[in-house]
Amino acid sequence: MPEKRMSVKVRSVESELEFAIPLNATGKDLFDKVLQTNGIREIWYFGLEYTDKYNNTAWLDEKKKIKDLDIKKEDVLDFRFRFKFFPENVVDEVIQDSTLRLLYGQIKKDILTELLYCPPEKGVLLASYAAQVKYGDYDEEYSRSGYLSNDNILPKRIINGHKLSRQEWEEKISLFHQKHTGMSKEETMLEYLKVAQDLETYGISYFEVKNSGKKTDILFGIDALGVNMYPKDNQLNPTVSYAWSEIRKVDYKKTKFIVKFKGGKEQLNVLTTKPKQSKRMYDLATGNYSMYMRRREPDTLEVQQMKSQREDEMARKAKEKAILNKEIAARMESERQRKEFEARLKDMEERMKVRDDELDNANSKISEMERQLNEIREAKESIEKHESELEEMIREMQIAKNLEKEEWERMEEEVRLKQEEIQRIQMLVEVKEEESKALQEEVQEARTRMEEETARLQEEVMLARARMEENEALLQASMNGDAQSERTSSGKTSRRTSYTISREDLEDMGPEIIDPVEEREVTMEADMMESLEALEETLAQTRDEEAENPMDQFHRENVQQGRDKYKTLREVRLGNTKRRIDKFESM
Repeated sequence: MPEKRMSVKVRSVESELEFAIPLNATGKDLFDKVLQTNGIREIWYFGLEYTDKYNNTAWLDEKKKIKDLDIKKEDVLDFRFRFKFFPENVVDEVIQDSTLRLLYGQIKKDILTELLYCPPEKGVLLASYAAQVKYGDYDEEYSRSGYLSNDNILPKRIINGHKLSRQEWEEKISLFHQKHTGMSKEETMLEYLKVAQDLETYGISYFEVKNSGKKTDILFGIDALGVNMYPKDNQLNPTVSYAWSEIRKVDYKKTKFIVKFKGGKEQLNVLTTKPKQSKRMYDLATGNYSMYMRRREPDTLEVQQMKSQREDEMARKAKEKAILNKEIAARMESERQRKEFEARLKDMEERMKVRDDELDNANSKISEMERQLNEIREAKESIEKHESELEEMIREMQIAKNLEKEEWERMEEEVRLKQEEIQRIQMLVEVKEEESKALQEEVQEARTRMEEETARLQEEVMLARARMEENEALLQASMNGDAQSERTSSGKTSRRTSYTISREDLEDMGPEIIDPVEEREVTMEADMMESLEALEETLAQTRDEEAENPMDQFHRENVQQGRDKYKTLREVRLGNTKRRIDKFESM
């Protein structure tokens, strides 16, 4: 008889899986199956979340059978594969790319759905990192088409709280996107998480509780750095906080969650308000405490091996990136030279056009010169005609010597006028001949200049093409050489010796654990911080105060007072244990 099974669905930010598991399967059976399917090795961060029959969020107990859970009974049981415990510092702790992707996806989703508070200016910065992850380097041509128009770019709270259009938000995100050129997906996700982990509500699980004195409604937060107590309406600024290094033990009894401290008998009594809440708070607190202590102990052999593999992978990626950057630089140089060549070619074409115009002008002058030569020829013919007529008139005068005096004077006057006409035409011919000679010299000079300029332009084109061909040949040779070098190096086996901390090292480690908050600061590169401050000032001018969220008001007050996540925690962790317990009870 076939074994009876039940259907479960497990969703993560990357996938949705469905399994048919035996009715007697435990939480560990399902969790292991999910880990195996997703290829996750850093298992200590993750858990399976579900919604119980009271509509509260709960975490799967690996020891219990699935059928015994107080989960909502449906045909297909619904679970969410999520980070249950968060790293203190992403850079130092996250080892595998698969873990990095899941953490990035979950934090990004929590910010966009407003489970995790993010101020407007950092929302724009994080959106620009998300654009780099999705689209790669900013492309001006592609970006003109509104490449972010279909993306969920910012929390609705940020958009509704400012008088800016969708296009204006996209333009601000694009300006920051341009600053991330050359960053790989993994590098960009890490930068995203470096910013996100400094947000006040990062990695905190909040519970609605009451203090045992005034029975005031309070938010109790548990995270990687300790436990915090907040006013009910303010998740950003805790009133009281304790580091894990101060806590000796946590416990629970039905509707009470108990925190016991080192060096004394004082304890913090927290009253819970929902079914099984104290047990769930206990599970999260003990898990975070164990993670806190584990970070301060020598790495296990498994973690050492994973870190060694990560170093090898990072070295390989760094080498690949160096080769890629070299190729990109060479391509960019080749593109620059191509554009320079095209610009010079365009300039030469314009200069050739000028030469063509000059040639047209010269041809016009030649036509004019030919017209003038025709006029000179006609003038010479006219002179010859007039000279012939003059000779004929002289002959007639010689014949008519015996004519009357008046007739003789008339003929003399005609001869004089004819001579003056001949002289005028001769002077005109001389002027035309001088103009023709000057025009011939000008045309000859223009032809000589055009021939010299054409020859020089042709020589420039040939040299530019030769340089481009030479650069392309060098680029190809360089790429082939790098590829050969990469093949050669990849053929070698990398060997590493696992590092084990010795007993002497352990003895050197003092028993006292320093609260990491003491030395923690919100850090960012100076130029990025400057750009972010400028954006914050710009957004302040577009703020819609009527639509503003109270969390934004709390954040703005913190900024005005010069406080951030770690400064606030340092401040509220001042004072001895008893004083802070009294402060909690008086909330």
